Amino acid sequence: MVLSGGDLENASSCQINRVISHPTLPITITAHEDRHIKFYDNNTGKLIHSMVAHLDAVTSLAVDPNGLYLMSGSHDCSIRLWNLESKTCIQEFTAHRKKSDESIHDVAFHPSKCYIASAGADALAKVFV
Repeated sequence: MVLSGGDLENASSCQINRVISHPTLPITITAHEDRHIKFYDNNTGKLIHSMVAHLDAVTSLAVDPNGLYLMSGSHDCSIRLWNLESKTCIQEFTAHRKKSDESIHDVAFHPSKCYIASAGADALAKVFV
């Protein structure tokens, strides 16, 4: 993916914390220090959607194996589950405590079971059923 014009200016003005690819669609999703999650078309490099997703930096992203849901983690101590089609938050929960102004470092979906996991600055790894 190549960013161009205004997309490049916007992307360079804020730190990108995570970059992931959708498993079935030509979309790249990025997590930003300025609380945004952005969606880019892999074929054109154009920004196709941007949203304020958390109250603090978005630190981690994961897409479920079927490509239907996006999970995001943030230094606001929350994990949010998003419907990818509508870009709406369908679930939110607090998962980790802050330590040195940081909270969630990573989130993941299990590849075949209904589990999600997170890792935090509080030195805990959690698995949710």
